[in-house]
Amino acid sequence: MRSPRQPWTCAALMLACAAAGAQGVRGPQPPLPTLVTAHQAHSLTPEEAARAYPVHLRAVVTYNDPYIDSRHTALFVHDSTGSIFVSLPPGSGLTLRAGDVLDVAGVTAAADYAPVVARAQVKVVGQSHLPESAIKATMTQLLNGSMDGQWVEVEGVVHAVHVTERNVTFDVATVGGPLAATTLRKAGTDYASFADCLIRIRGNEAPVFNRSQQMVGVHIFFPSLEQVKVLRTASPDPFAAPLVPISGLLNYSPGLDLARRVHVRGTVTLEWAGRTLCIQQNASGLCMGTDGSAHASPGDLVDVIGFPAISNYKATLEDPTFRIAGRNAVAPTAIPVTPAEAFQGDHDGELTRMEGELVEQDRATGDLTLMLRSGNLLFSAILPKDRAGSSSASWKVGSMLSLTGICSVLIDSKTTNLGEGGVRPGSVQVLLRSIEDVAVVKTPPWWTPEHALEVLAAVGSAALAALVWILVLRRRVERQTRALRSSEERLRHLSEHDPLTGLPNRILLNDRLTLAIERAEESGMNLGLLMVDVDRFKEVNDAFGHSFGDKVLCELAKRISHAVRLTDTVARIGGDEFIVLLPELHDPEEARSVAAKIVAAVSQPFSFEAARVPVTVSVGVSTYPDSGRDAENLLHSADTAMYGVKAHGRNGFRMYTLAAMLSERA
Repeated sequence: MRSPRQPWTCAALMLACAAAGAQGVRGPQPPLPTLVTAHQAHSLTPEEAARAYPVHLRAVVTYNDPYIDSRHTALFVHDSTGSIFVSLPPGSGLTLRAGDVLDVAGVTAAADYAPVVARAQVKVVGQSHLPESAIKATMTQLLNGSMDGQWVEVEGVVHAVHVTERNVTFDVATVGGPLAATTLRKAGTDYASFADCLIRIRGNEAPVFNRSQQMVGVHIFFPSLEQVKVLRTASPDPFAAPLVPISGLLNYSPGLDLARRVHVRGTVTLEWAGRTLCIQQNASGLCMGTDGSAHASPGDLVDVIGFPAISNYKATLEDPTFRIAGRNAVAPTAIPVTPAEAFQGDHDGELTRMEGELVEQDRATGDLTLMLRSGNLLFSAILPKDRAGSSSASWKVGSMLSLTGICSVLIDSKTTNLGEGGVRPGSVQVLLRSIEDVAVVKTPPWWTPEHALEVLAAVGSAALAALVWILVLRRRVERQTRALRSSEERLRHLSEHDPLTGLPNRILLNDRLTLAIERAEESGMNLGLLMVDVDRFKEVNDAFGHSFGDKVLCELAKRISHAVRLTDTVARIGGDEFIVLLPELHDPEEARSVAAKIVAAVSQPFSFEAARVPVTVSVGVSTYPDSGRDAENLLHSADTAMYGVKAHGRNGFRMYTLAAMLSERA
């Protein structure tokens, strides 16, 4: 398209800026030049864009979405020089469609990542068509940030389709990595049929960025399915595809197409609803993450389709879908193995039975985790909190337990990467199906060497003279008193703190929150409550293992603690959930500032050994008394605001206000 004015060259812009600087001390600065192409506005540095250069464009709409971001309408426009994002206030009342020709007047702004047109006034002046050509981009090119906002073309396989009330998002696996592609939902369209299709899609590239304006991913916004060309259709019935043996997943085969879904069959050995499904076929086991849309019971025969992938150095299926092929089948028999045999890795994914001595049990993460010992080997067993019940109270440390569950071998990544290619088992977990999977084989005896020494000491002390007896008794009382005090301190600390991060737990948080509310009522001051939830933490655990995930949680606890005052409380209340209590605030806006600091502090990539992992958080903020006057309402308000952040792209924060929540529901 042609611009309404003669374009400024980069050299002309530089001369104009230099002239403006030369006039700085001698009189009024000359007006900034008007930018008349998308390329001129988008090519400014953030510092230059912040000077608010006037912009006047004539361009065609390539994407317009008034719903996806509560801050503004998402509008991309394109002229003959390129594309740029135009920020319009929400609720502007404009009905814009892809292909509309606009007259755009506004100013440049630095915005979230790259320059945009802000304070825009737009007017429809005609009709045209979308760009006939697009930049054929690889993930490497998209991830360097230079194509921000541009009209691009990418190819990939649709792994999953997510449909909301107003939008549809495809999870697309490309040669260089995954990206998300979003469009406006059109009623009556079968979007689910695109799963497993190889597609070529055109749209505007937008970066996924953190609070430090650092690019951490790629998003494509396309106006309609007319910009999607199917290069390879999905099977009309993926369950009709030939069965692949579980033991053959990711094995070498000439001509193997790993971009297509595969079909496997097996007997269910474990299902944690909405989390994990494990199946077994002969002596081969397979575990995969599930979304909870379907349910099965141990013993059911199921057909599963999904995309072959690697998780913790072993095969799994991503975005799986399963259906029941037979009910009430005979469940596989648990294979008795020793922990030493399990550490060899040959029984990974199988239903096994092994024994160990109970060392410790922990519920701090919500799930019940048992630590057991067999000789010089330590291993763990995990049972979801909704299945743990209260029976574990009778398991005493030192008891010999028999565990029936799925053997999950975790790999020692360091020694594996240094080897010739074979994996090296590092630790073993047993995934339990129910509380009945734990049986007490032997309780710990009361008569131990320690108890025997105490009895002998008592008999010997009775034979001593009165003075010696009194002295020994006094020393024993003093020693036991110190031990009891130390034990009481340790037990009190354990009952009030998270064993992984050392942060206060829910019990201590509730005490401090109750006291803070009482003080706020007396003083008339405010307090803030922040609900911090890690975005996609399950993907970190799946990709790097729970040991790496624990390190991320510990580092996350440090970053959050460093972002708040010494008088504030940072607590861990669940697996990847944290609460921050901000007492004695003079202004509720102070809570907003702390939330922004936490999001920015967490957004720096986490580096452990050779891995650099981008981690972001979603933060919901409630304040007393605006969001509630008791602990329950404050927690509920913060939780509601946090899920509002999740629903609008994650990696940010939101203040709970009644007006905002009513608007969201509307």
